[in-house]
Amino acid sequence: MIKDAGFSMVELLIAVGIFVILSAVAIPSYQAYATRSRISGAASQLFSELHTAKIKAISENNDYKIVFDLDNNRYSIYDDAVLVKTVNIESVYPGIAFGYVAGNGPDDTPITGAVTFSGSPPAVTFRPTGLVDQSGEVYLKPVEDTSRKDRQRAITVKITGTIKLYKHNGTSWE
Repeated sequence: MIKDAGFSMVELLIAVGIFVILSAVAIPSYQAYATRSRISGAASQLFSELHTAKIKAISENNDYKIVFDLDNNRYSIYDDAVLVKTVNIESVYPGIAFGYVAGNGPDDTPITGAVTFSGSPPAVTFRPTGLVDQSGEVYLKPVEDTSRKDRQRAITVKITGTIKLYKHNGTSWE
């Protein structure tokens, strides 16, 4: 006796239904994960670039300057006056930009801007001593976030050259 092989239409519809339900649950979770990965990546890269600039300023005995272009969402690194590198955040980390959600920064004072270094454009210079010309902060967040604090990141630079990376957990910086 020969038995027909294969699946019935009912079995196929059940399998497709299960797939659709699982996809409906998984896609939003993946999108949230992808956004968190991009914001963490952008903040980590800037944090690393600042550390590298500090180390090179000390080892090469010259100034390293990081200039922030808020309008074009990028920053440039200079060895004295020579351009070393420009990083366009939007092209490397789509949907991530300089910005912040209103509230207090890691030092518990109100955030006054996406980049708080002075100058036009804002910039920070690492000296051969390892110190910087001014303290300041840089804030990064997903472009679409207007009220979610839990996905923003902050990088602070103290006058002593200390660089710290912070993540907002929704209620405070850690």
